[in-house]
Formats: sequence, C-alpha cells, structure tokens
Amino acid sequence: MEELYRDINNLKLYIILIYIMYIFICFFLFFQNVLVNGNTQNNPTQVHIALAGKNYYGLANTMAISWSTINDTQTHLIKYGISPGNYTSISNGHSQQYYETFHHHTVLSSSLLQPNTRYYYKVGDEIEGYSKEFSFLSPNLIQDPNQSSTFLVFGDLGVWYSEDTMSYINKEVNTGEIDLILHAGDISYADDSFLHLGCITHFCYESTYDNYMNIIEEWASKIPYMTAPGNHEADCHDVACLTDPIRRDKLSNFTAYNTRFRMPSEECNSNALNMHYSFNYKNIHFIAIDSETGYPNAPLEKRYILPCGGFQEQLKWLEEDLMTANANHEEQPWIFVYGHRPIYQGNNIDVNLQSAMEELFYKYNVDIYFTGHVHSYERTWPTYQGEVLSTDPNTAYINPLSTIYLILGGAGNDEMKDANIPDFINVYDPTDEFSYKNYSKGDYGPWSASVDLHHFGIGKVNVINSTTLKFDYIQTSIDQVYDSIVIQKNN
Repeated sequence: MEELYRDINNLKLYIILIYIMYIFICFFLFFQNVLVNGNTQNNPTQVHIALAGKNYYGLANTMAISWSTINDTQTHLIKYGISPGNYTSISNGHSQQYYETFHHHTVLSSSLLQPNTRYYYKVGDEIEGYSKEFSFLSPNLIQDPNQSSTFLVFGDLGVWYSEDTMSYINKEVNTGEIDLILHAGDISYADDSFLHLGCITHFCYESTYDNYMNIIEEWASKIPYMTAPGNHEADCHDVACLTDPIRRDKLSNFTAYNTRFRMPSEECNSNALNMHYSFNYKNIHFIAIDSETGYPNAPLEKRYILPCGGFQEQLKWLEEDLMTANANHEEQPWIFVYGHRPIYQGNNIDVNLQSAMEELFYKYNVDIYFTGHVHSYERTWPTYQGEVLSTDPNTAYINPLSTIYLILGGAGNDEMKDANIPDFINVYDPTDEFSYKNYSKGDYGPWSASVDLHHFGIGKVNVINSTTLKFDYIQTSIDQVYDSIVIQKNN
C-alpha cells in the first residue's frame, strides 16, 4: 500500500512539474514576442495605402499609409527603405478615434521618395512595436501622355461571399501589373453584420469592419486602394447601435469611413474628408464623387437610418476640378469618375444624380463613370440625357460622343448569397428615388449594351496610351472575361 501511495505522489509531482514547465514556456514565448514586437495586444493591423501628395505637374507623388491599433500610440511611424529590412527614412503621422480602436495615417515625405521605386516598410511605434514588413512601388512621375497603366475597379465588396473576388485580386496584384485599385462604395458591409448568426445579440459592426480590413491587407498594403463612399458607409443600424446613444452618435454619418481611410482630399481643395476628391496618376485624371450626399435631392443628404449629410456641396468643386483637368488634357488625356450610384441602370434613370452630374460629365469630356450599388454588371453605349448616341459595335467606342457608364457592383457581399443562380439580382435600397426591386432579365433601356445579372465580377482597365484603352469585365468565380470593349479617341 505504501508503494501505491508513493507512486501516486510521484505521479502528482510529475504532473505538477509538467504544468510548471508548460507555464514557464508560455511566459517565455510571450515575453520573447513582447521583446521583439512590443505589446502583443497593440500590434498594428489592417495596413493599407493610398496615393497622396501633388508635385509641380499635379501628379500624386507619395503615399499615405494607414493602420489600426487597439490603443493609441505615442508616435505613428513608418520606417522605409529601398532594400528589405534596411530602413533609411522615417515619417511620423497622426491617429484618429471614432469608437474604440485607433486609426493611424502617415503621409510619407515626397522629398524622401524616389519615383517608380520599390520601397519596403513597416508601421508602428518604438514602444508598442511594429508590423511585419510590407512593400509598395512609388508613383511614376514621368510626364508622358502615352504611358500605359492598369487598374482594377469594382463596388460592393464585403466579408461574406467575396472569396472568389479576393482570390482574383490577390492573383492580379501578385503579377506586378496592377497600378491601382478603385472601390466605388459599399466597403465591408459592416452595417449588415447584425443579420448574421452570432451577431444578432452580439455587437459585430466594428469586428466585421476590422475583419474586412485585415482580409484586404494582403493586397491593399501593396497597391494604392482608392475608395468612394456608398450607402453602406453611412451608419451602423443594428439594434445595438440604435438603442445606444453613444454608438448611435459615434457610428453615424460616414464616420467610420472617414476615420479609417485617408484619401487625397487636401491635395485637391476638397473640404469633404474622404467623400469626394481627385488625383492625377500617369496620364489619367481620377475623380471620386459622393453619390450619397452633397447635391440637390441627394438620397442620404439628411438621413439614411440615422441623420447624415452636411458635407461640402460638391458640384462647384467638381466643375472647377473638371475645368482644371480639361486645361491639362494634353498631360492627362483620360478622365475617369468613380462613385457608388449609377445614373443609368436597366430601364431606369436616377434623375437627381443625372441632373447634378451628367451635364458636367458631358461638358468636360469624362470618358467613363464607374459605379456599383446594383449587384450586377452593366455596360452602356455612349449616352447623354437618356439618348443613345451610337449602338454600332464597330464604331460606338471610336471617338465616343459622350460618357460611357459601367456598373460593377457584383464584387461579392452578403446580399449576393444567391449569385451564380440564373436571373438573380439583389438591388433593393429603400433610399432610392426609384426602386430596382422588380428589375427582371430583358428589362433594359436602349442604352444597355451588355449585362451580367448573376455572377461575381469586377472590372479591369488597361490604358494602353493617350488614345486607346481596353476594358474587361471578369467573372471572378471562373476567372473568365465575360465582356470587353476597346475605346479609341483622338485627343
């Protein structure tokens, strides 16, 4: 019996020793990680970049780099250099908070960047620690109207049902051929999070937004990610927000969108945060518009679910910007606008957006208006005031007489759960002046040249030179081009 007790006690001692060793190893690994990376609870996440700055010729000449932390940090540093792990320059920025986490933005000093050069960087703070290493290619500042460039464009991309598009974007970015990514509104679908299992009783708005930003970090940390606001950026409208005055105040009126991103508004005299802005990249003038607020009868000027609006009225700014773009047409012969809501879709016209924007597009030679909002694809013939100017596939896009309208709202989100099923379209929005709810296959206006109603997809634009570009609409689930056009013009 004594031997049995002795064996039991030895076993207990053995178990205790194993447990102590386990605790020691855990503490060792934890403190080792702290020594290397700083406070593990406050490491930078959600790294993404955007074009910034403006040189003498009006070209974007640097990068804004953004990231998030749980707690604030004393500094908001970017260490960067032209070889991996060798950081010869440093820039400091600022942080913002709108709810609980902190969002950091640092614009790199343009004087420290060589153009068209691969830079390696990490973000963070000396005390709290740094991120892993990322890299980007600095802007090309050559004044040549015949430069080529390639970018991806889409709207309505979220956490759910987006795997195919995320995979396609990663593949394209990894080729090294993509210069920019344009997102025409509806980013993450955090405001829909309460509709999902586990989020009905648990507040998921912020965690969903964070999850989306972490998912896209793989490509948004490499390629400038340029955004425009959509209706899903307006507010948080689940029960946890509507019943809590603090959340209701902090998560309304595009606050999350305007805090998480840093677009080049200051550089173009826009006083509307990230709501509308413009920039020059190579031989293209890009304009991001706010289709939600900032013009007469804008759908969200006063309210979505919660009150919103009150940003700078953008039409005067837009006309002045377009006048400048036309004066510089020899350097930037292409003018592209992207915003969330379409003017033409199916057999419908958004008369308020048309009244505000279309005449400016026509007068100042906007080549293409890229949109989302409708979770499908549609390409128009050159159209003005509801009149189709040409439907000849051989000549319509040669010196087109007006703007071409492209809807690219099927990138992938939780409202597309039935995508890839024939005749599916999910486009209802109670804030619309008119509703697409009864839209059905075959119900198109005369402007409609090509439609894909029920697949995930995004656009790819290859600007070949000053007079020619190729546009492809890609169904991302099968990585297949569904529709293409070549636009040719005399400048």
